[in-house]
Amino acid sequence: MGQFSDIAAQEMYREPGVDLDLTEALSGGRSVFGGGRYETLVCPGAIDGIPVLTFTAPWSVNETEWNAPSASYIKVLGSGLLEAGAWDVETVARYLAACPGAAGHWTAREVADLVAG
Repeated sequence: MGQFSDIAAQEMYREPGVDLDLTEALSGGRSVFGGGRYETLVCPGAIDGIPVLTFTAPWSVNETEWNAPSASYIKVLGSGLLEAGAWDVETVARYLAACPGAAGHWTAREVADLVAG
């Protein structure tokens, strides 16, 4: 909880070192701390009884102006998806190339070259 709170606080441009109150997010699935881009906590469920928590923006995906991800970001995402073990390079590449922001900027072949390299 402390590590998650510190990372979330930093993304919220707040001083780390104080545990966030996760009660609302854990009980209701969502908690908004402010209007900033990472000030909304989401708990989509649990894995093996352990709550899964993340932070995001309070606005909808349809309200977002997309930027093309950098090569290094694509590589990090692709490596993580490969490490999970469910998909091969081609599946990861097709998925990432179709995501908002990447679509129209990255081809599946380009992504595969980055991820496999």
